[in-house]
Amino acid sequence: AAAAPGPQGEASFGASLLLALKGVFALGLIPALAVAVTAVRQAFQKDPLPSAWPGPVVSMAAVSSTTDVGTAEPLITKEPQPAIIPHTNTEGDLEKRIDQGNAGGRDPWKEPQWKDMKWTVYRGKAYDLQPFYDAHPGGNWLLNLAVRRDCTGLFESYHLRLEVAQKQMGKLPLLEDFPVEAVPKTPYPGDSELYRKIQGRILTELMQRGGKGIQRNGSMDAALTTTGSFFAAAVVYALNPCVATGVLFGLTGAWCGMVTQHPGNHGSLSNWEWVNNILGLMADLVGGSGLCWQYHHNVSHHVHCNDEMMDEDVYSAYPVLRLDDRMPAKWYHKYQHLYMFPAFCFMHMVFFLGDFLAITNKRTEGAAMHGATGLQRGIVVALKVAHLGLLIGLPAYLHGSVAAVLPGALAYSFTWGLSLAILFAVSHNTNAQKDQSLWARGDDWAAQQIVTSADWGGGLACWMTGGLSLQVVHHLFPAISAYHYPAIRNIVEEECGKAGVPYVHYPHLGAILKDFVIFMRDVGRAPDRSSTCPLP
Repeated sequence: AAAAPGPQGEASFGASLLLALKGVFALGLIPALAVAVTAVRQAFQKDPLPSAWPGPVVSMAAVSSTTDVGTAEPLITKEPQPAIIPHTNTEGDLEKRIDQGNAGGRDPWKEPQWKDMKWTVYRGKAYDLQPFYDAHPGGNWLLNLAVRRDCTGLFESYHLRLEVAQKQMGKLPLLEDFPVEAVPKTPYPGDSELYRKIQGRILTELMQRGGKGIQRNGSMDAALTTTGSFFAAAVVYALNPCVATGVLFGLTGAWCGMVTQHPGNHGSLSNWEWVNNILGLMADLVGGSGLCWQYHHNVSHHVHCNDEMMDEDVYSAYPVLRLDDRMPAKWYHKYQHLYMFPAFCFMHMVFFLGDFLAITNKRTEGAAMHGATGLQRGIVVALKVAHLGLLIGLPAYLHGSVAAVLPGALAYSFTWGLSLAILFAVSHNTNAQKDQSLWARGDDWAAQQIVTSADWGGGLACWMTGGLSLQVVHHLFPAISAYHYPAIRNIVEEECGKAGVPYVHYPHLGAILKDFVIFMRDVGRAPDRSSTCPLP
């Protein structure tokens, strides 16, 4: 239906808003309706509800876990290990750390001799990072993530040649009388025998002939393609802002978020840190925040994957969505597999507003932003304004009306949110990734990453998603270019088979998306299960 004309023959603001909502909600409602039809059909079957959770499902995933096991003992413990104490969310809150019984009354975030120092903790020892700031190959902006926290999980997962990096760490000033026990401890990836074996094979089989820095080369063509497509779509949208061009613009923004900003903010696109830094800032221009993403994604999610207490990706969507059965169930969660797609459409708005809260409070939901500078926070604000200029300001100036631009802007927002939410969520949220009888939880970091993630597709999917499709490989080696992921995947699968660690690979996106929907249905209906420790 045509929008009602306003006083000057233009569509009224309300009519334009209604038209946008009608057109764009279809993006989320179409897959939701498809799932609803499936649910209705299941209602007429004998057992539409799972008798136990995780329940039996028909999955297209290929699980490798028993090839050439021999007499080797599985690396995964049978029961989850105790949660990390002190909890990472209690950084800078002495009262809560004392309640958890591990702080001893010392507070390195507030004690005069430490509070202004760029200290970090690595394997139980405290170091002053300041002397290395100008020499760090990855740039100051990545080194900032280690400031005033235990950096072991980040440090050992970001350096393929760990012994070389450890020599540099050993040259830093060691801080005496530092209250290390007050700092929440992260897992130690270097203690994993499986991880060391995979690292060794990558170095000898894939990285020998490429020279220094080869691990970060190979993905620039994908990054430049997606970045170019985003700016091209921005021009098309500015000249003709409507729902169709808004959807196109949103798709390229989401694509840029996957292929350009994501590896850029991991430092894996280029050997030049300034290139990674600039391309990482595309997160801000497409509607997110590279700075907030670094803390939320690198510090919280990557180090503590699928931990319901420390992985921000698990608990930040609650109570709208329940991604773990240790979260209290609400009555509406049993329908979350039906309403989650429309809910995903709002992720762009949630991120946009949440980023302002993060830079104001100096923390994301999952990590304190101890190392973030005032300049970095100022850049976030400036690029947020630039994003709004591309999305609303410039088109409104060219066409003389915000109302004329609003349908296309909402189309961008909803398309961006739906696309990114699906592609980031599927690889950690199937019944296989939530089977905690397989979890290592601190005992073997690499095994934990592998069993809580899943890969899908092949080389083309890897190129199109910037490596997100091969999520197991990405979590093990976030600082390696996605160009190498297909070859690394083969090594990971072989070594998992030898060690008896389940490795899951789906043939394509449709297969893992199906299991994702099944999981969301099952976990929404699952009874509450107590957590290992209360959320601070």
